[in-house]
Amino acid sequence: MTLLRSILRPETLVYLYALSIPISISASAVAMMGLLLLFFYRYARSRDNGLVPGDFLFFAALFAWQTLAALANGFWGQFGRSLWDKTPYFTVGSLKLDRAVLTRVLWVLFWTNLAVIAYGLLQRYAGFPVIYRDMFSVDRFRGFASHPLRYCGYLSTVGLMALSAGLFYSRRAYFFFAGISVGVLLTGSRTYLISYLLACGALAFLKSRAAFARLLAAAAAGVVVVMLAYPPLMSRVGGTFAMGHHQLRFHIWSVALKAYGENPVFGLGPRKLPEYMEPYKASGYTDVSSHAHNVYLNAAAEEGTPGLLLILFVFGYFLRKYFLAARDETEPVAKVYAAGLFAALVNLSISGIFESHFYTFITWSLMTFLMGLYEASGRKTAGLRP
Repeated sequence: MTLLRSILRPETLVYLYALSIPISISASAVAMMGLLLLFFYRYARSRDNGLVPGDFLFFAALFAWQTLAALANGFWGQFGRSLWDKTPYFTVGSLKLDRAVLTRVLWVLFWTNLAVIAYGLLQRYAGFPVIYRDMFSVDRFRGFASHPLRYCGYLSTVGLMALSAGLFYSRRAYFFFAGISVGVLLTGSRTYLISYLLACGALAFLKSRAAFARLLAAAAAGVVVVMLAYPPLMSRVGGTFAMGHHQLRFHIWSVALKAYGENPVFGLGPRKLPEYMEPYKASGYTDVSSHAHNVYLNAAAEEGTPGLLLILFVFGYFLRKYFLAARDETEPVAKVYAAGLFAALVNLSISGIFESHFYTFITWSLMTFLMGLYEASGRKTAGLRP
């Protein structure tokens, strides 16, 4: 019983998630389930509706509309896309965690991700053994995730948190930012290369103009060095300007717009765009059918105008929330979280123009986990901040 209580301590579950998410989604899901069960237990005892952050309602509203869109399209066995990857916002956000725990979570997250990147490089260049998955997919780094793009969405968030920690808390975090940024570049994602650099710039500008100038110079040098040291990245960046590449992306967007035009209120229904796009891929008009390569068009095509407006509102609301918090926070660790979350949302909102990532588990479970930690810091220090 004592061991079980120790395992189910909130801090233990939070550390377990931070330690496991870079290595195993299944293990991180165990931690998430533990946090969810703990939340239900605490809620059953207290009946305190204040345990749930009020703005979690926006995620719930989006989920409710997806369910309605599915039903309107006759998909009775589907109930929208799962809220599972958004639950850390209220399970972690309902806790009271002190500064030591919040700081330790960051270091665990940074060290674990840096170790994964280092092992991936040793696996590729020093013959280290493959541990259940080759961390490179052809020439693109994917860690233990299933796809380099999904992994990059996740890893870029970790990198931005490391930069935020370096800017507002401890210069030691710059070491992790540099190493994690190398991992971001090795994924070969052209989309995140742009959005990540812009988000880093926005974050540095929050600190000062001098920090922005220093980061700009360091980022330019770093990108050039990594591209020269790793030719596949140079090749992918060059491929962006290859004849016809942009045209294929426009074709994908045009198909999504066509689907939206045919179903402007309820859309096609959740997860139904790939089925709609399949004939266009078969004919060669597009090169993918899995999604619209645009989070906003994907929402419009599958969930109609209300779904599009809801997802735009979610991004806009939380961008504003964390920007204002980052500007006004005085407690250093809370400022790290607020500023890092603001930058992460800049990154995801820009990359969303070219990728559909809102239901990528590894990306959004981490995002809402970090959002929950920021809420938890406020509960612990309520009344202490100016």
